[in-house]
Amino acid sequence: MNNNNETTPIYKRVLALAGLVILVGLIIAFLCVALFGGPDSKDLFMGLAGAIVAVPIMLWLLLWGLSAVTGRHNIASLDAGSSNKQHDKFGNVIPDGKIDTVVFDIGNVLTDFAWNDFLVAKGYDKAMIERIAKATVESDDWVEYDKGNLTNDEIIARFVENDPEIGDQLQDAFANIDGIILKRDKTIPWIRSLKAAGYKVLYLSNFSRQALEGCPEAMAFLDETDGGILSYRDHVVKPYPEIYHLLEERYNLTPAKTVFIDDTAVNIEAAINLGWKGIVYKDYDQTASELKALGVNY
Repeated sequence: MNNNNETTPIYKRVLALAGLVILVGLIIAFLCVALFGGPDSKDLFMGLAGAIVAVPIMLWLLLWGLSAVTGRHNIASLDAGSSNKQHDKFGNVIPDGKIDTVVFDIGNVLTDFAWNDFLVAKGYDKAMIERIAKATVESDDWVEYDKGNLTNDEIIARFVENDPEIGDQLQDAFANIDGIILKRDKTIPWIRSLKAAGYKVLYLSNFSRQALEGCPEAMAFLDETDGGILSYRDHVVKPYPEIYHLLEERYNLTPAKTVFIDDTAVNIEAAINLGWKGIVYKDYDQTASELKALGVNY
């Protein structure tokens, strides 16, 4: 049952008609052979009988496979109980609950922000890593990466100002930050499950161009989402209201129907103050449980 106002795409109607014509043709040929065929047509008769059974099964398996791979509902999806539900233009079930959009932070939610391992791999000992961290990822200047207003050299210069004695190490460590973000295996299946259940899935993250370009494998999940905001592109960061309002406007969100998942409490508090629902991410199971409590089922 599809309750949206959009018509079925022409290519889908053509494919459906072609499949129907093939099946009807097989049935007619089968009946003709059964009624008028002679003793020599036994093999043809059995072949047609097998084709009549095999073709629908193969088509069904093909459709089921496409549904499983793309996460989009079709007639072969294993969700027969959704026939009385509303569906979006892709055939996905539109959720009955109050939430229709799930927004994710990225670092330490959909990926690992692995700055410690990143520095270990560069050969620094524990004491030096702690010192580098205070001058960089733990400093107020780290947000300059995410704002996207300064060059990499300008950002590193600020780090050096925080601890001039280790200027050479800071420049070496952050000449590039390839590999500072690591993929999580649960991320893409999680996004696909939510989308298959009919939810819009977006991202909202303080994120730098350097991290995006330097960690393509970890960031491959972006193509699975319905869009979102990386702070460096719009030069706004969390927890300031501007970035939340920008996401609302860009994707036509209803705050009360939107839930935001972030590992930083202050970012969730900002979202809640704007009328969103919010979950402070600790781990996948805890977050899945809180989503369920909000009526988000997938």
